[in-house]
Amino acid sequence: MKKILVIAFMILGSLTVMAQENELGISFFQNYSTFRFIDSEGEKEDLSFTIKSGYGLSYRKTFSSPLFVEGIVSYNNKGAYSSIDYTRLDWSFHYVNVDMNLGCKFVLGRIKPQIGAGIYYGRLFKADQNIGTMHYDLLEMNTINKNDSGVNVFGGLEYDYSDSGSVLFRISESLGLMQLEKEDTSQEMFNRTFSVQLGLLFNIIKR
Repeated sequence: MKKILVIAFMILGSLTVMAQENELGISFFQNYSTFRFIDSEGEKEDLSFTIKSGYGLSYRKTFSSPLFVEGIVSYNNKGAYSSIDYTRLDWSFHYVNVDMNLGCKFVLGRIKPQIGAGIYYGRLFKADQNIGTMHYDLLEMNTINKNDSGVNVFGGLEYDYSDSGSVLFRISESLGLMQLEKEDTSQEMFNRTFSVQLGLLFNIIKR
């Protein structure tokens, strides 16, 4: 995954000379997060979604064609919940994420529909599990992988409220591809997150 990120940054750098517009953005994320479990027999199960949140900063380059590339650094809370014998189990994982996306937007006056896809890398810095009234620090117990990575797809709308900026509404789906559990078991667990993003973009350079 590190090699993929390095290649993505090299591509972004090589495209810089083609850039027509640079934008900085701030965003808020409403995350509908769950885990996908795969048991020893290969059976898949998605736990119940839990609502978490996040926020981030973005940098985007738009070209003369409809294409744009963007990088996002964000804090995101992810997790899921379940129950066993009427006892609630709740997970809360806190990540710093780095996303690299390639997108395409279409200009319809001040409204710009957009679609795209990309990759992400996440670094876990806090992981809590609550079982009823019991609390467990999973990082301290060394049972959860601190690294996560995967792919995301998105679609949304952008509205230019002036020549200097725009409002962004976007929905995205992130599919974690890295096994989260560190223990050597026949069970696997992966992040799954559906996000609603609301943000502001500010033009910083036009040429």
